[in-house]
Amino acid sequence: MMMMRRRRRSRQRQYGACTRRLDQLLTISSGLLCCSPSAAWSGLLRQIIIPPSSSLRVPLSTSSSTEATGGGGFAAAGNDQQQQQPPLGTADVLPSSEEVLFQHQDVVRAETPQVAAAAAEEVVIAIGGNIGDRVQNFNKALEFMRNSGIQVIRHACLYESAPAYVTDQPVFLNSAVAAQTKLDPHALLSTLKQIESELGRASGGIRYGPRPLDLDIIFYGDKTVDTEKLQIPHARFMERPFVLAPLVDLAHPASSDVPGHWLRHSTVNKGGVANAWNQMGGEACVGKEGLRRVIPVGSKLLDWATRTHVMGILNVTPDSFSDGGRYLSVDDAVRHARRLAADGADFIDIGAQSTRPGATRLSTDEELSRLLPVLDALARDPALDGVDLSVDTFDSRVVREAVSRGVKIVNDVSGGCLDPEMLSTVAELGVPYIMMHMRGDPTTMQNKANTSYGDDVCYEIGQELQVQLQRAEDAGIPAWRIIIDPGIGFAKTADQNLEVLRNLPAVRKALSEGSPANAHGPLLVGASRKSFLGKICGHKKGEERDAATIAATVVGVIGGANIVRVHNVQAVHDAVRVVDAIYKRQPATIHT
Repeated sequence: MMMMRRRRRSRQRQYGACTRRLDQLLTISSGLLCCSPSAAWSGLLRQIIIPPSSSLRVPLSTSSSTEATGGGGFAAAGNDQQQQQPPLGTADVLPSSEEVLFQHQDVVRAETPQVAAAAAEEVVIAIGGNIGDRVQNFNKALEFMRNSGIQVIRHACLYESAPAYVTDQPVFLNSAVAAQTKLDPHALLSTLKQIESELGRASGGIRYGPRPLDLDIIFYGDKTVDTEKLQIPHARFMERPFVLAPLVDLAHPASSDVPGHWLRHSTVNKGGVANAWNQMGGEACVGKEGLRRVIPVGSKLLDWATRTHVMGILNVTPDSFSDGGRYLSVDDAVRHARRLAADGADFIDIGAQSTRPGATRLSTDEELSRLLPVLDALARDPALDGVDLSVDTFDSRVVREAVSRGVKIVNDVSGGCLDPEMLSTVAELGVPYIMMHMRGDPTTMQNKANTSYGDDVCYEIGQELQVQLQRAEDAGIPAWRIIIDPGIGFAKTADQNLEVLRNLPAVRKALSEGSPANAHGPLLVGASRKSFLGKICGHKKGEERDAATIAATVVGVIGGANIVRVHNVQAVHDAVRVVDAIYKRQPATIHT
């Protein structure tokens, strides 16, 4: 009888342990299913095979990160003899000093030197690639990082660069991110190698040759790592402008005072990165030597610095301040869009929700009922080939529908403040985002509280945009997809609008205090036909303010605006071509 009781208690303990383990696996599987199916099943299988108490982990790679590439990016973070990689899992199956490599049915141990990370470290990871869908590879890499215990906190700008060493290959796309992680350096290396493998990086191949993706650890806090498998800082990070430019973008000034931060590394804290960049020519490098900043718009990479781009306005509203009611029918809207394209518009911004002072907010269904028939007609109109469509809205559900119908850019006057789902939606859709400065909403933006600034209105605008930019990056919108708009006419008096136009460089300077990448990105100005111009010139009707619009727009372009949003495209297009010929040294075309 005593023996039977013992056996029953033993079976109960075993049943309880199995039940608890099953509960753990169900919890794990539910979390893993937000990843790819292969990642989910791979991670679940590893949890079944390797109990939580075990120190054994599946290694992702055993290669090193010590050589720079011959162009647009670093070499893969290791040698060419990579092991077959398992599908990408999540952070709870990352390698430790005791690693397990599954090859067929065998288990092989491999020892790896470790530098333990007791707390989250800020790391800098370079991203590069030159084959396949380069932008999509970058987007997927960022997603995999987030799912692997690497929290991206800042993004550099996006750069296209000519290949070096092996020059007979496609141009590279480059950037870098600052991220926080608790992974130790070798575990981080292994994770990055696995991401490369997931996105098509094969073992072998030509050294310095084409590759879909490179991910390299440039800095790991202020630590130095020098092992057979890994060298940090990256040995050649100061040799190439396509590496230094993103590093300068990520150099947050306030971070230099944070103990252990990568900016305090001995190669950086005395101005090493800045000095190396300046010795190469600094900002003068951009646009030369095969290096240019770009923003992805649809399938194109837009270099906004070479010339001023013009965005034409198409309002399908009954109450917009300048042209409300003119283009409500689909036929009228299409005719006007064709006219804008023929006059030289690079983009057409379509809005169904008026944002004039005091405008009433529509329901989502009302906004869509105005917008979608026009979008459907424009999407199949060959007269608009080469012109990208933008949607002017602060409703995330409208954004989702518009992008599904071919819209390439989201223009949000609220900067993500009027819809809590806006930033996450834009991040998911992967489209460029025009983030405008505004306080309040169209019904309150011109009240006294929202138009009260301190001594430096431009600085305050830049500071407030900084907060929104960080929210956007935290939501997953890289800096390389953000266009800044200081919001002429929104929560600003006439004098304040003039001050913003007069001193756009001060807005950029304030943005740079948050992250230099913010200040290096494209800037949009939209002063077209606004009431402050009417007050200056004495014109009550919007269409009477086109000459004043040209003057304000020219001042904005001279002050650093890269995109101008206007009603009369033909007049402004000609004006900015002259400005570009004078200031951007664009060759003048002779018409006979």
